[in-house]
Amino acid sequence: MRILDQIAAPGVKLDASPDAARRAGGGRRGDDRFGYDASAGRAWVIDGATDVGDVRLFPHAESDAAWYAETLSRAFIDAPPKDGEASERYLGRVVAAVVDRARADCRFDLDEVPRASLPTAAALWLRRVDAGIEAASLGDCLALVQPVSGDLVVLGDAGKADEETERVREVVSRPPAERRKWLQATRALHNTETGYWVFGLQPEAVARCRIERVAAPAGTRVLMMTDGFYRLVSPFRLYTHEALIARAAEAGLGVLLDELRRKEAAAADDPSFGRFKASDDATALLIEM
Repeated sequence: MRILDQIAAPGVKLDASPDAARRAGGGRRGDDRFGYDASAGRAWVIDGATDVGDVRLFPHAESDAAWYAETLSRAFIDAPPKDGEASERYLGRVVAAVVDRARADCRFDLDEVPRASLPTAAALWLRRVDAGIEAASLGDCLALVQPVSGDLVVLGDAGKADEETERVREVVSRPPAERRKWLQATRALHNTETGYWVFGLQPEAVARCRIERVAAPAGTRVLMMTDGFYRLVSPFRLYTHEALIARAAEAGLGVLLDELRRKEAAAADDPSFGRFKASDDATALLIEM
C-alpha cells in the first residue's frame, strides 16, 4: 500500500450561516479523522456525527464527535488486528476499548446519558488481504476502488448520501429549534432495531457492519472519503465515481477540495441541496495498491 495523497478539512458548525462556508476551519480540526499503516496495508476514514445533544460529555475535546473519532482512530493504531482475526471480531474488540475509554473520560455516568447525546461516527476501515481488499463499514463513508484495467467498485453504501439528502430536505427549512429537535429524535434511534447502525458506544452494532472483499491487483487505486468530500458526487453532481478518482490522481485532493468549497459557498439555497451545514468536514485518502 502506498499513500498518494491525503486531506482533512473542517467545515462549519451546525446552523452556521451560509457565508461561513467561506471561512470553514477557523483553527478547528473538525470531527473527521483518518489514519493508516501503509506497511501493514491498513487504512481508515472516520466521520464523527455532529453533536446534537443538550450536554457535553467530553468537554476537554473540541466536540464529543471529535473525541469519538479521535479515540476510534487511536484504537486502530494502538490495537492492530491479530493474525487471522476476522474483521467483525477485531472491530468489536476496538469498539469495546473505545467504550472503556469513554467510561473513564466522560464527565457523567454513561448509563445515565440520553441516547441522543452519545457520540457516534460513520467509518470505513480496510486492509490488504492476499491480492485484494477487505473493507468494513457502518454509515456513509465510502471507498472507490479502480483497478488498472476493469470496472470501478464502490465499497460502502453509496445510496446513503442520497437518502440523507432527501431526509434533510424535509426539515432543513424549519426553524433552528425544530431542526435540533428532529436531529435529537433521529440520533436517539442510533444502534436500535427501529433506527440505524453506526459506530458508537454499543459494541453489538459491529455485527451490522458491511463487510466486503474485492480484487485489488498491483496498481489499483483506492479513494477513501467521508460524506463531506463525497458531496462532489452527491448532492452536487460535479463528478461521477470514475471521474472523481481520476481527477484525484491527476490533480490532487487539494484541487478537488477547492472545487467543493467554491460550490458550497456559491449555493444560494441549502434546502435544494439537502444540507444543514453550508460546508461539512471533508476528508479523503488516495491509495495505490
